[in-house]
Formats: sequence, C-alpha cells, structure tokens
Amino acid sequence: MPLKSRFLLASLFLLLAALLALWFTPFAVSHGVRWWIWWKARQEGFIVNIDKVDAPFLRPVAIRQLRLRNAHDDMFRIDLTIADATFELNFKHILLHTRGRAIQNLSIRELHGELRRSNPTVRAMTRRGWAILHRMLPEDLTIGASEVRIENGPTLVLLRNGFLSANQIEAGRFSAAEVMIASPWFHQTFSQLRGATHWEADHLTIAGLTLTHGLDLQSATADLSRLGNQRVGLQFDADAFGGKIRGNISHEWRSQHSNWKIAGGATDISLEQTSEAFGFADRVSGLLHAGNFTFRGNLAEPDLVTASLWSELTRLTWRNRTAEAIMLGASLYNQQIQLQQLYIKQKTNQLTLSGQASFPAKSSDWLSPDFRGDISATINNLGDFTTLFGAKSGDFAGKLIIEGALNTRARQLGGNLTVEGAALTLFKTAIDSLSAKLKLQGTELAIEQFNLKRKNDSLNAEGKIEMSGAHNYSGALDTRVDNLVDYLSGFRASAGKSTRPIAAEVQATITSNRWDACGVIHVPESSPISFTANFPLRIGTGWSAFQLSPLNVTLDFPSIFLGKMRQVFHPEIFQDGILSGSISLSQTLQHPRIVGDVQLVNGRLSDSSGGWFNLTEASSRIVFESDRASLEFLNAATKDVDLLVRGEIDFQDTSEITIRIAGATPIFDLTPHLIDCVNKIEIAPAALPLAPAIRELEVRGGLVQSPWTISLHEDSSTPLFGVSNPAGLARNFPLCLGTGPEEKKLLLGAIPRPEAATKRQKKQ
Repeated sequence: MPLKSRFLLASLFLLLAALLALWFTPFAVSHGVRWWIWWKARQEGFIVNIDKVDAPFLRPVAIRQLRLRNAHDDMFRIDLTIADATFELNFKHILLHTRGRAIQNLSIRELHGELRRSNPTVRAMTRRGWAILHRMLPEDLTIGASEVRIENGPTLVLLRNGFLSANQIEAGRFSAAEVMIASPWFHQTFSQLRGATHWEADHLTIAGLTLTHGLDLQSATADLSRLGNQRVGLQFDADAFGGKIRGNISHEWRSQHSNWKIAGGATDISLEQTSEAFGFADRVSGLLHAGNFTFRGNLAEPDLVTASLWSELTRLTWRNRTAEAIMLGASLYNQQIQLQQLYIKQKTNQLTLSGQASFPAKSSDWLSPDFRGDISATINNLGDFTTLFGAKSGDFAGKLIIEGALNTRARQLGGNLTVEGAALTLFKTAIDSLSAKLKLQGTELAIEQFNLKRKNDSLNAEGKIEMSGAHNYSGALDTRVDNLVDYLSGFRASAGKSTRPIAAEVQATITSNRWDACGVIHVPESSPISFTANFPLRIGTGWSAFQLSPLNVTLDFPSIFLGKMRQVFHPEIFQDGILSGSISLSQTLQHPRIVGDVQLVNGRLSDSSGGWFNLTEASSRIVFESDRASLEFLNAATKDVDLLVRGEIDFQDTSEITIRIAGATPIFDLTPHLIDCVNKIEIAPAALPLAPAIRELEVRGGLVQSPWTISLHEDSSTPLFGVSNPAGLARNFPLCLGTGPEEKKLLLGAIPRPEAATKRQKKQ
C-alpha cells in the first residue's frame, strides 16, 4: 500500500477515535465519577445517593445533588447534602499520577451538614479515606449557602447561612449570618461575620473578622497540608478587649492515641470589657496582665498529658471582692502536678501556697492525693480576705497568721500547721484570741492545742481524728462562759434593756465518737441547772440519723425564778413564777423514754408574750411516764375568765406528737367565721351557753417538722341552737402562730368570774 494511502487511513482512524472519544467521554466520565464516589464511600462505611452527574466534553463536571450518610455506627453519625456542585478534573494528574491536584475548581451552591459523635474514640474514617480526602482538596473553592451542625460530646457548633470563597491568586471572602458555640465552659453566639480569605499550599487563612465588640480576629490559619497523615493545625492571632491573644493548636489522630498540642498566650486583657462582651450578670473588672498555657496529650489518657499554666491578674474586682494581685503558676509532667506558686495579695493581706502532687491514676484517688506543700499567710484584715471566697461582710474580722507544711504519701498524712489570731470575729462572734496547733501523722490528725478566748469566756480542746475508715475521733473539751445569752440566737434581750448574765460551764470527754458531757448553768438568783448527756455523734451524721441514735440525758432544775430572767426573752414571756423539775431522757429522740416532772407555780405572763394567747396567769404540772405524759392540771386566767384543764401528751413518735386537753369547766367555740389557719388563740367570757361546748382540744404535729393542727371536738350531748348533736362535730385548723400581721383568731369562750359577770351586767 502506498505511503499516501497509509497516511490517509491512519488519519481516518485517528479522526474516528477522536469522534468516538468525543462521543463517549461525557458518558464515561459521568459514570466513572458516580462509580468512584460510590465505591470509596462504601469502603469507608458510608451510603451515598447521587441524583444526576453531567460531564460535558472539556467542561466542568456537575452533580445536581449528593447525599452522604453513615450506614451503621450510632456513636458517629454524619449526614451531608450537597446541591449543584461543579468541579474541574485534572486528568493528567489522575491518569498519569503526576504532581498536582485532582480537582482544580470546586463550586457548591448549597451545603447542609450534620455531624454527631458521642464517643471521642470512634474513628470517622480510615487512614486511606483521609489520604483520599486530602488529594481531593481543590485549587479554588467556593461554597454557597451553608448550614452546618457539629456535635462532639457536650460541645455544639452551629453555622447558619455561611459563605466561603478561597483562591490561590486573589483574596476571597467569608461570611456567616450566625455562628454559635456551646460547651460546658463556654456559650456564645456571633452574628453577621465577614472577613477575607486566602488559600495556598493547603493552608486556609481567614483574616479581618470582627467577632464581637472588642474581639477582632486578625488572622486564623487552618493547616490542612498533613490531612492525609491525619493531622490538622490552627494558628490564630486576635485583638481581645484591649490586649492580645495568640494560639497554636494541632491535633493528630494517626496512631491509636489521639494527641493534642496547644500553646497560647495573652497579655493585658481587660476583664471588664470581657464580662460586658459575654454578658456576665456580675460586673468584673481588672486586668489579665500576662498568661501562658501549654498542653500536650489527650484528656482521655491523663497519664500521658503534659501541661503548664502561668497567669497574673491585677486589680481584680468581682461583686464586693477585690484583690491587688493573684498569681498562679503550675505544671503537669510525668503524672506530677507542680504548683510553683499561688500568691494572693489584697491590701495588707497575703497568702502563698506552693507544693507538688502526683496526678491520680483513678478517679477514686482524688480523695486521697499524694501531695506535699507549704502554706504561709499573713492576714491583717480577715473580713476583706474572706469576701474573696464568698463570705458576707461583717461575718469575719481581725488578724490571722498561718504557717505550716503538709504532705500525703501512700494515703498517709504528715505535716504541721499553726494558727494564731487576735481581735477576731468569726461568724459574727467576737473572739479576743485564737491559738491552734495541728499535727498530721499517718492517718491521724492530732489537735495538740486549740484555745479560744473572749473576754472571760474560754474554750480549750485537744484530741485526735482518724482521717480514714470510720473517721473515729476522741478528745476532751472544756468551756466556760460568763453569759450564755451571747451565744444563743434564740434568746435575746429586749431592746434597750440590760440582762442578768447566765454563766455556764461544760466539760466533755469523747471516746470513739461517743460524748460524755456534763455542765452547770447558773440562772440569776435561782438554783443551778445541771445536766448530763451521753450520746454517739459520728462525723457526717445528719439530723435524721441522730434522731435514731441511742442517748441518755438528765436535766435537773430545782427552782428557776422566772421574774429574775424575764428580760432574757424577747418578747418577754414571764413576769414572775417559779419553774422546777427533773427529767431523764433515754432511748432515742425519735422514740424517747422520758421520766420526771415539770411544775410551774404562780406564773404571770406579760402582755407582750408574742400575742399568741391572752392569758395573764398560769400554773401547771406535767408528769412524764415513759412515752406519755399527764397534764395533771393547768390553771390559767385572763382578765375575766378562770380556766382549769387537764390532759395527756402522747410522744411515742416525736414526728407525730398528740396533745389532748379537756376542760374541767365548760369551753365554747365562739369563732364567728371560717379561717384558713390560726395564729392567735383568745379566751373570752361566754355569757350565754348558746355556742357548742367543746369536749376536747387535740393538737397534733412533729417536734421539728411542721405543720401542726388543732382540732375542736364538740360535745355530742350539747344542744346547738335548740337542736341535739348526736354525732359530735369536729373543726380542724392548721396552726400558723407568729406568721404575718393579719390576725386569724380562734376564739374560745368560758364562764366568766362572778365579779366580771356582775360588771358586765351593770354595763348592760
């Protein structure tokens, strides 16, 4: 065949091949792209649905809609939807495996994504999948309307109406209608964000972003150059509230142990501007003068973590709390926490704490850490210093000096602490001096010396406390006070009136949590009140448990002249009278056994006795027998009425005490209208016995718990307005004594004294 014919035939074949390639390329590329995406997604455990793929010859590939979601793992969930995505393929790089990007330009009109991971150890993709994702990074990128939700454990990130364009030649732009970040430590929403972008060498930079007033992101660069090796990084530089913040964060998850590297620093950050920007309810002012932080490792593997922190706060003010300087320096390395310094300076107050501790390998070891440290404090104004820790102004005052050292090793305590104080106020109680020496040895805390003095009052104690096991403690206590009223908030003198002092002496010996105490109370011009008590009291015992603990208490008061201590009570209750008795209590407070008697003779009540009753005189005797008591008599009087009642008290269970009272003389119910509760009981003369007679008054309630109720049981044989009452009615009222200014009076009637009745008839 001639050469010319051969050339013509070859040309025809080439032309035919070109026509066939032109004809079949769109079909092959579109189906090839669809199959490749499906296959790679299936290898990573994802399900992908593609609506339509168009691949015109020498034009970008277009995917109308693509949805990607995971198939099985509930611990990791991804749901990604892309609408109208176009991209240009680099066939030279794909077919010949040359250097370069597989995708040149990628444009997405709309993107919706949701990612949820409840377990941080769950892997999203294999190493091969990350390598493929890295090779698919485009030269130029544009993402239109974006809605993204990311949940990683308790952390939530939301992006609404986002836009991103990134180019290697010219600046792109970023915008978002709203970005919300919520975590256990941080919650903030940023709106209407706009900034410039740059994309080069797999580094995406966003710059000039104003997050909120006073917080401007100068630049933030995401390093994706090692995405294929399962490592990403972030560098940022921000102007924050008058100062600077710089940081560098990288995360690598290539090996089995995920690893974080964080380094950051801050200078001259205004705390006042920070609190205003983030909407703190309480105003904070001051300056974060300097701060540095480093971290390397993973919180899920604390034994491999290394970290360091240094910060200095100056002129700190929060609520009513102020401090001139607070400095903190600490580091963590090889499971050892080194506290270089915690220094607090507040006017003339200074506290310095330093030491080191082993990082606990288990959460239970936090309760018994291995720690060695020194503490030194010179506090010239305890009131100002305690306000830093939330104490109320006025609860504390005075000067306090603390020196000591502490160490714990293998659950063994060691060290010593000395405390000296003068002109103190502790919990609003004035103390002239305080001296204490504490020694820690093994699992035992020894109180070698504890002395409190206030005027002529003193408290001396010594003892030992076991710091492990059942926390048993033993020791001795001796206290003497000139006036017990100063320490009992329930007893306080009337305003403007002086009181006679009530002296007291108490001694106690404690052996393995059991107290054996005795004491004497000296009431003015009365015989002394003596008592003994024996009861167990373990550390951490609540009131409910204490009520069920066995105890023995005796109380003896031969004669107390109430008129000599009338001003102790406010309001004044008794103007005169003699109170005497002897009581022995055993078993438990919940189910007590009481033996003894109490007697009141010639008691005269004050007009200002709280306003609960209108009685002027009272005499009574109560005899206690085991779990019951008999009210042998109660002779009471008002201005116009004499009243004699008897009764019984049932206290088998002190949470349900029942008091039944019956009158020796008739008592009538004169309450004119319905009331929802009773805050006053008044006895009035009843001239005409038309009102129903009361057979019995019953009061029920708990010793500590409320509510209490009073019931009036009417006599069934008493005519009511001429009609017999065979069933016997009962009226029940809750007691609300001493609550509110509104008077809710229960009015009871009794037959008046003859002279009172005569006066009333003369008036009529």
